[in-house]
Amino acid sequence: MAQTDISPETTEQDVAQQPEKKPPLPDGIGISLEQAKALIAEHNKIVVANDEPALIELTILNAYLGEVQKLHTRHENGLSRLMAEKTDGYVSKVNAAVEQLSTSLSSASVDGVRKIFEAHAATLNSFRYAVYWAAAIVSVSALLNVAIFFLRGMR
Repeated sequence: MAQTDISPETTEQDVAQQPEKKPPLPDGIGISLEQAKALIAEHNKIVVANDEPALIELTILNAYLGEVQKLHTRHENGLSRLMAEKTDGYVSKVNAAVEQLSTSLSSASVDGVRKIFEAHAATLNSFRYAVYWAAAIVSVSALLNVAIFFLRGMR
């Protein structure tokens, strides 16, 4: 956005009527000599000759921008390669850790289930003995009741 000098006398209409200024250079890596000459003629109202020393500077700056672009491309490729290598290493280490955890958790789960079943089996075993004792007591009680009933009936 272009900056404007706003004084107390400037109204909103004056600010709105001022055209926005274009950026002095177009986007891109560099401009050709013809584009530079046209840009100078447009902004400065001066026609520049082909042997103007300022155009030599443009050639040098365009070459510099090209080299910077090559350097950026090389760094981008190197960084992509480095990130791919580091990411692959990281993913393989994470996979190994997950595999180790799943193995240890599986064995821990199996051991935990085994302990629970052993405790349950011990409880069932003690219940079975209690049922045997209760059956024995009921049997003895029934035999005793029959014997008492029989003995009373004989009297």
